[in-house]
Amino acid sequence: MVSLHSAIRAVATDRADRLIRCQLEVVSIAEISPSFRRVTLRGAGLAIYTDPLPADAFRLFPPVPASRADAGAAAATGVTAATGATRAGVPPSRAFTVRTFAPGSDRLAFDAFVHGAGLVDRWMRGLGPGDGVGIAGMRAEFVAEPVGASSAGGPLLLVADGSGLPAVAAILAALPAGRPAFAVLGGVAEADRVLVPARPEHQVHWVRGLALPEAVRTFPRLGVAAVAWVAAEASQVRIIRRHLLELHGVPRAQVRVSAYWKAGSTMEDLDALSTRRYAEAAAQGRDVRDPEILEEIVLA
Repeated sequence: MVSLHSAIRAVATDRADRLIRCQLEVVSIAEISPSFRRVTLRGAGLAIYTDPLPADAFRLFPPVPASRADAGAAAATGVTAATGATRAGVPPSRAFTVRTFAPGSDRLAFDAFVHGAGLVDRWMRGLGPGDGVGIAGMRAEFVAEPVGASSAGGPLLLVADGSGLPAVAAILAALPAGRPAFAVLGGVAEADRVLVPARPEHQVHWVRGLALPEAVRTFPRLGVAAVAWVAAEASQVRIIRRHLLELHGVPRAQVRVSAYWKAGSTMEDLDALSTRRYAEAAAQGRDVRDPEILEEIVLA
């Protein structure tokens, strides 16, 4: 049986020599719910993206200053504010999930969470059709085929807070017709739940944001045939992973977890810390394509 971890690692190995780094043009930005905007991009650089998978992740580099503070830091280091460069000379960016893409197409769409303040909100206000943005990717987060083929009769559980909602939506939409799945989603406003596609074979449980670990703890036991995918705040992810392994008996290689944010830390701090840990792991000769090592990097 092909595990979720081995399938992700195989995709990462295959993509290693054809990473996407290109400039794209904004086609449109549409409000799809009070908290989410769907951004459509296009460009010839997407031609090498021939193997799209649900929940593929990429970094977006909009061509606007992150904030007055970033502009001041750039001026202090001799870097122009127009580049949006930070004090370290690295342009600010954020990770997003591919929502729709078709091989051979030059268009990619993703959903961005906006809440009235913060870096992404400033970007959304500054971006418009015709603007150029840079992207880098794609990082595989989920592989639907081994899950559909190897877990007949075994449950698939997706767990996320609002930060992981676009990825859950992409995974559910990509599952083969008739493939049962469960989703436990926390802290999502009712008006934003339209992002999740409705299918009769999918059971979605909406809970309070801080209730995710307890909801997983009390979920009917999953067992060794299960597959689980988790994306939420770091401290909650650690607890949820422990519940899945120790209480539900899900094999380690069938549990994929990601910390999309960390309470009390800025995304800039998290990105810097993850970059340093990634470099250290690579320097030690560790396989940074291995999902377990990536989880160590983001959850340590």
